[in-house]
Amino acid sequence: MNLDRRPPQWVFWVRRAAVLGVLVVVLMGIVALVSRCGGNEPEPPAQVGQSRPVELRIPAIGLDAEFETGDCRVKDGALNPRAMTKACVYTAPDKPYELPGPGAGDLTVIAGHTGAGVPGVFDALYDSGADASRVSVGDALYLRTEDSAEAWLKYEATDVHAPQKAGLADDASIWGTGPMPGRLLTISCIQPPNLLADAVRNAVVGWQFVAVVPEAELLNDATVTNV
Repeated sequence: MNLDRRPPQWVFWVRRAAVLGVLVVVLMGIVALVSRCGGNEPEPPAQVGQSRPVELRIPAIGLDAEFETGDCRVKDGALNPRAMTKACVYTAPDKPYELPGPGAGDLTVIAGHTGAGVPGVFDALYDSGADASRVSVGDALYLRTEDSAEAWLKYEATDVHAPQKAGLADDASIWGTGPMPGRLLTISCIQPPNLLADAVRNAVVGWQFVAVVPEAELLNDATVTNV
């Protein structure tokens, strides 16, 4: 009677191959999971130049704005965007204002309408009922441009203003007295509580460029803000 019940040698090799195959599948699953969880988050472009803005977000107040394709319209000496629901950037041959980018050597000026009885792209910037800015110093603004691709230019609010329209152009606390690299302004009207009255003041926020960041940082900022 044969007492040696051990299987043939080839059976051990088959079992080893099966175990290795399972390990490979498990490792591939782990790598895929890490990738989906953000382990392979794309880095921002190495070089981002100055270009037209495409989208603006301010997570703290839930503002998300798209842009007109051209410069802001000027009407009767004042910025007057063509569309109620889109922002615009202002540049002109006789002004030092520049398109946004990490290397901007002077002000970037962005304007948008607020609505009196109709929606406006920058309605969220100012609380007319409380007569107060909804943006606080330190809040973040994210700007995606033609050149930044999927990355965003991050700015932080440094100052808020509510000047009379008649005095806006001469307010050095807003415009400075010389070049202001990396500074961005958002400008809109303050609609009075009486919808039939004229808007005589502007809501202005000054922002300072911080860095080029991946979209994951913006999404995380928005998630934290909404908690």
